[in-house]
Amino acid sequence: MIHLTLASNAIHLEAARRLRDGLLPGNRRFELLLWEPQRFSLTAADRRRWPIRLPARPLSYALLAPWALLGLIRELRLAHRSGAGVGLRLLLARARRLSLLDDGLDQYRARPKAVDPESFPAGIDCWLFSDAPAWRAPWCGRFRCRELGPLFPLPTPPSAGDAPEPGIVSSHPHGTLIIDSPGVERLQAQASALPRPWCLMSHPVRAKRSWRLALEAGDSCRRGPPEELLPSWRGTVVVGESLMLLAALRLRSPGTKLVLALPPSVDGHFQACVAEAAAAGPLISFAGA
Repeated sequence: MIHLTLASNAIHLEAARRLRDGLLPGNRRFELLLWEPQRFSLTAADRRRWPIRLPARPLSYALLAPWALLGLIRELRLAHRSGAGVGLRLLLARARRLSLLDDGLDQYRARPKAVDPESFPAGIDCWLFSDAPAWRAPWCGRFRCRELGPLFPLPTPPSAGDAPEPGIVSSHPHGTLIIDSPGVERLQAQASALPRPWCLMSHPVRAKRSWRLALEAGDSCRRGPPEELLPSWRGTVVVGESLMLLAALRLRSPGTKLVLALPPSVDGHFQACVAEAAAAGPLISFAGA
């Protein structure tokens, strides 16, 4: 019997990692990973987790079709069926069991963008990250919500005598960390109000980049996960509609100003949850407020 996981982005992959690494007892069974090479890369540890893996392409689905027709797909884990082609629809129809994986902000949207809750049987397992369980939209109640733990765990406090980390605190004590995400473009018209120097964290997907203003002397553009910078940043943090908003709420250091820039199209349920968190937290404001 095959246990099949479809990971279309890095969030799905991280959920699959946690399940593979021990959240499910006895999870050393035969598991095959379908993944999208053009959207993320696998680490050496991932290749050890899934010695058998296939790119999510038509040929791979064709190779799996006979197994599906014979009823040998014991479980299929995926985040949604949006844009499913013939091959994935066959797997969905023939898999003996379905499980859902977290798809990012959709668990906090009353009207999710990718997930169609009604297209899956009620009561199946839905594995969700646990950064803000109180924010979950009503549709999550259709399923058996299972916890993956926080995607952004709180950092471990430094031990006594540890030297302070170099870099962010000393080089940008009063600057602005701009986490490129939908909504931050609203601040470009009043960009002069953002303390300099700027540190821009560009969105990893070029087509999803929102910040268009050029950087000046003294500014910087950094790569890598923004959550690694947040605990040590001092000054101002700007973020839009993104999982990085959750990271900023959880990980920002005391005394850091947080500016939330949500786009006009933001889901009402998510916006209400963010507004409630902002009202309860110090130094948090909305763009234009």
